[in-house]
Amino acid sequence: MRDILFRKWTVIGFLVLLACILVVLVEFIFQRHQEVMRQEIQSRTTEELSIIRFKLEATVLADIYVAKSLSTLTTVNASTVAESWEKVSQRIMDQGKYIRSLALAPNDIIEYVYPLEGNRKALGLDFRTIPEQWATVQRAHELKEIFIAGPVDLVQGGSAIVARCPVFLDPPYNQFYWGVISVVIDIDSLFKSLAVDDVLRGYNIAIRGKDSAGEQGDVFWGQPDVFEHAFAKETIYFPYGSWSIAIAERDNINILDQVPWFQAHIVRVIGYLLLVFLIASFWVIYRLYDKSNRLSLYDELTHLPNRRYFMNELNRYFEREKKARQPTGFALLCIDVNKFKTINDNYGHIVGDQVLVECARRIENAIRDNDCAARIGGDEFLVLLKGGEKEEDLRKIMERVRHAVRVTPVICEELAIPVGISIGYTCYRPEMKSVNEMINHADNEMYDEKYAS
Repeated sequence: MRDILFRKWTVIGFLVLLACILVVLVEFIFQRHQEVMRQEIQSRTTEELSIIRFKLEATVLADIYVAKSLSTLTTVNASTVAESWEKVSQRIMDQGKYIRSLALAPNDIIEYVYPLEGNRKALGLDFRTIPEQWATVQRAHELKEIFIAGPVDLVQGGSAIVARCPVFLDPPYNQFYWGVISVVIDIDSLFKSLAVDDVLRGYNIAIRGKDSAGEQGDVFWGQPDVFEHAFAKETIYFPYGSWSIAIAERDNINILDQVPWFQAHIVRVIGYLLLVFLIASFWVIYRLYDKSNRLSLYDELTHLPNRRYFMNELNRYFEREKKARQPTGFALLCIDVNKFKTINDNYGHIVGDQVLVECARRIENAIRDNDCAARIGGDEFLVLLKGGEKEEDLRKIMERVRHAVRVTPVICEELAIPVGISIGYTCYRPEMKSVNEMINHADNEMYDEKYAS
């Protein structure tokens, strides 16, 4: 019985270990699948970021080059520009999408501004008196190229970038500096039109590169830590300098939430269904094996070990004692139900079977847990006493078994059938040559008692 329990718990332990291994495997594959999906989502998001970068760059450059036409016109004929300032400026404003205002500054002093309303205070402003703006004007002068300054916060509200367009009277040599044209571009309206927050909803976005400083510039849109955790970056190029735009996942939002639940968890669904199937299959196979094993090793009626099981156990003990230097000894009981044929003849085989089942139960309860009782056929039972009992101890055990069987009649439906048994025994002795010799000796002892009674 202990072997069966050991085998059962071994199988259960194996199934638990197998389940743990499969769970780890499923979770590993699940994590890999999640990572692949995350990379695919990030790849699509990177493409969307690239499109936004392109639109942002193209829109800013378009407005800058519309304003650059004013620089060309001024180079050709500055007096004409001055005379037709409002008409020229209005035309440029109409062509530019996000141009908020224009300023013409000969010798770096603003003489013309459009629209005049809201910008009248700028007239007569000498850039040299405002260090921050003067630095950007000087930069454009030195580069001899359009320089993007800002973004800067506007007094009227919002923020804008300022394109400084230097004007030279001797292109392409650009030695005679005339002044600068400033083009104010409404960056807030530009970002709003691109719907950056809507297109890239669920992500943190940031732009750096104030005063066209690129990666080295300050962050002017979004949070600086976005660049530390960004999974994608793009560069927005200007005639001189650039901006850098980055995108990162938000801490409180899982980007995989945008994937349908089944698609995101398909590995777990299939994996755990397969796990359950495998464990169930192994368990069914084990139960079928256990059942067939029990049928081959256990008596179907009494559920005691059968002759095959008992003989294997008896042979194992016999060989162990033969090889031992100091044998501990063991004993064998041979038990037969008295007058069992009469019970069968008088009450029928069904009642006889119930008597055998009850006798088997009482015998098994009367012996120790480590001893082994078996039905070897008909009304005969064998008991293997695995301890090295003395003669006196053996007789006590035999009396206990006799008392357990006969103490009360066996109740079968309305019948009370008194049952008695005959017991023969033998102890292992070194001179014995085989287990058959032990069985024959115990069998003879049992028949002697049966006939004596």
